[in-house]
Amino acid sequence: MLNDLLAIERGLTANGVDLVGRHPDVKDVAKGSALRVRLAEGGHVSSVEVIPEAGNGAVWTLRDGQHNGFPGLKTAAGLLALDAFAREKHDRAWNSSKSPPDRRNELMRLFSEHSVAARQIKNWPNSGHRKRISERLEALRTLADDPLSASVPAVFERFLAALDVSPSFLEQLTNALGERVRNNGDDYWIDPIRTALIAPIVLAIDVKDMEFQRDAGDARQIGAISRALSNPPSTGNEQIKGEAVCALTGKAAKLHAGNFPQPNLPGLGQTYIYSRNRDIPSLTRYGRTADASFQADAELVRRLAGAIAALTREDRKGKTWRLIPAESGDKSDLLVVSTADPGAHYADAVADDDELSGEAALKELASRAIDQSKGIFEHGQPEDQVLVLVLRTVDPANRKSIYQRRATSARFWTAARDWQSATVNTPDWLRFPFPGKAKAEVILRGPPYVTPLSITPISRVQFANGGRRPIEVIGIPASQAFQLFLKEGDIERRARDLLHLLVERHGDLLAGVAAARTKGTEFLKDFDPKAGLRRNALQSATWIGALLYHLDRLKEVYMSDAGFRLGQLLAAADIVHVGYCKDVRDGSIPPTLLGNALLGMAAERPHDALKLLLKRWPPYAAWAKRKARWVLREIEPIAMDLREKLGKVEGRPDEYFQAELLLGYMAGLPRGTEGAGDASHAEGQNDVNRGESA
Repeated sequence: MLNDLLAIERGLTANGVDLVGRHPDVKDVAKGSALRVRLAEGGHVSSVEVIPEAGNGAVWTLRDGQHNGFPGLKTAAGLLALDAFAREKHDRAWNSSKSPPDRRNELMRLFSEHSVAARQIKNWPNSGHRKRISERLEALRTLADDPLSASVPAVFERFLAALDVSPSFLEQLTNALGERVRNNGDDYWIDPIRTALIAPIVLAIDVKDMEFQRDAGDARQIGAISRALSNPPSTGNEQIKGEAVCALTGKAAKLHAGNFPQPNLPGLGQTYIYSRNRDIPSLTRYGRTADASFQADAELVRRLAGAIAALTREDRKGKTWRLIPAESGDKSDLLVVSTADPGAHYADAVADDDELSGEAALKELASRAIDQSKGIFEHGQPEDQVLVLVLRTVDPANRKSIYQRRATSARFWTAARDWQSATVNTPDWLRFPFPGKAKAEVILRGPPYVTPLSITPISRVQFANGGRRPIEVIGIPASQAFQLFLKEGDIERRARDLLHLLVERHGDLLAGVAAARTKGTEFLKDFDPKAGLRRNALQSATWIGALLYHLDRLKEVYMSDAGFRLGQLLAAADIVHVGYCKDVRDGSIPPTLLGNALLGMAAERPHDALKLLLKRWPPYAAWAKRKARWVLREIEPIAMDLREKLGKVEGRPDEYFQAELLLGYMAGLPRGTEGAGDASHAEGQNDVNRGESA
């Protein structure tokens, strides 16, 4: 991962981003809420605040691995001394009283009937932890000379003092929380206070507000803290070796020693930017493990950690990072995008699974690129670099880069523009009914916009049992999605392979929902009661159209070719079959319709499928002449087309034909659509309605 982070660090530095080097012992507090406890001089509690989300870089702390944290640390237990009986009594009262006033009264009862846990007052933090806080204080004393960082050593001093004052720190904290309850504080305090009283809770210790120019917990303190701990050498487990050649830069530098930094990355947790495990023989054949196996500039190592931390801050989500599905398993990968444009939503543009925001991000990315380039993209001028990185949890202690690619912002813009065109390469009238907000409301929806990385979750499902049963399989990795999006390598072969895979895995789904739609609303509800299969089918249709686009099969072309036209013919046969059954067979519709039954054969042997359709067609054609003349009018030009175009199809059809066959079957006939309806269509609709109600 070091080489990947080096590319990120160089890119950010070149674009003027001020990176804060992070000492390995600087960590993020765990996710979840925390209480910020401010201390006045002498160690007295000044105020208490709720931090709703302390993780993701909101609160920093110094920690030796997972131990001895400060100024972020956790209590050993709840603040009050509750035995099993008292806890059970409280739980019953809490669960039976749901309103804020009732729960506030229950907290007041706890405060009045129970005292602070004496054992915790005496033993928290333990002696080793207190010693480590004192050692940190000595290493950070030089920060007192700068008004901006003076609060950092001050908070260490005040906390150590707070442990020896009377009443004790924990008693003062409990009293402060009690005052919040008694003074009828805001309702959002109720749950944090209750948690603090009955269970361990994260504390973020800080100085009294307005006493210093900057809070001790301010993230801008991290740079000064890291420098103080590293130069001179800290008393912790990170030291600076003598000067030698850095393996990353090739330049002489003071080398890093000890643990490498462990930034807390979204979805991946604490991540060593470099590790070599002594327990893996293949990694220790030369007898070198950990820091001894890799010579790296100590200052650069801290900057690398700072670079990845800067890109994955919570406020950068959607812009420079987001979690993406892996091709298998339930753990997400982390997509990181390093770019000179800090406001561009690169991550959302390629991975946001929300249709509206994903498409908006892509359009916004294109417009920003145009503005920044002032139109030079079409003229081969130098452009900003964009680095794409995908990180994965390999095992609990190991994270790896599984994809890294460097591209220009111009290339991203061109890819974004082409992708927008690719995602509308489906028939305009392809629609499925969805339930609306009102009880009887029906909304017709077409194939949605999809992002390039959506192929991974979509391809992880294979549909069986006529499309009704999803089976988890291994999907397409993000690397292949990026290669398609950025047009890297043999695009034709890659698109053909993806098209073949998608048709194979989702063919039953597309055919199943289309047949259910033809049978009628109740059949569609029974087939797909929650409308999830319809959404999946429409997403697949968009992807099939996008892949055909990358194979130079535009809808203006493929919609007049043999595969699509044969699919339409089979869909029309189903319409007639349903009308015939409702009219002649008293509404008894068979499980498989005429066209649907021939769809599999049409994908393999289209000539045989057409012959079999013609053999079975006469009774249905006779009915259609009386009840659904419009269908016959639609079928006639399709049949004429197929007579000529199927003659050119020899042997087993290719992926194009099979994909276009499915799209034709899903789209059916363009009746009743905007711009396609005319008098003949309206008459046809009425004919079918009369036939269905007969």
